Amino acid sequence: MTRKQLVFELKKYFDIRELVCEQVFKAFGEKSWQFFDQQALESLLILRTQVHKKAMTINNWKDGGPLSQRGLRCNICKICKDKTDLNELYMSAHANGAAFDYDVAGQTSEQSRQQVIQCAYMFTNRVRLEGKVTWVHFDVYDDTNSTDKVITF
Repeated sequence: MTRKQLVFELKKYFDIRELVCEQVFKAFGEKSWQFFDQQALESLLILRTQVHKKAMTINNWKDGGPLSQRGLRCNICKICKDKTDLNELYMSAHANGAAFDYDVAGQTSEQSRQQVIQCAYMFTNRVRLEGKVTWVHFDVYDDTNSTDKVITF
């Protein structure tokens, strides 16, 4: 699938404001799609349409909600800025357009993680899940020599 087709399909399920921080949206609007890793977008579409098949909440700042840094994070997002102010390196997949934190309607984070693990064969690339958090962190960083399709860290 081309990037253009991929974005077209994702727009059926996600407004770009659900995927980027407020600052990025204000600066780039709909052009914000350009900042995402291709594998991350492909994986997000698989998550939404084939794995969970339910509404997913990433960011909800556009609706006045508190969730604003669960997709793409820019350098002035609090999480990134705090690390910079402390002169600490911050190489999160969120800052590189390769990660999403999300919740699935009607499911616990552990139920959602188990669905991803059970559907590992659906992904075209290796993916990572953060364990033991009350949300699902999903990214496409490939930092191991493992042959497993889904890595939990």
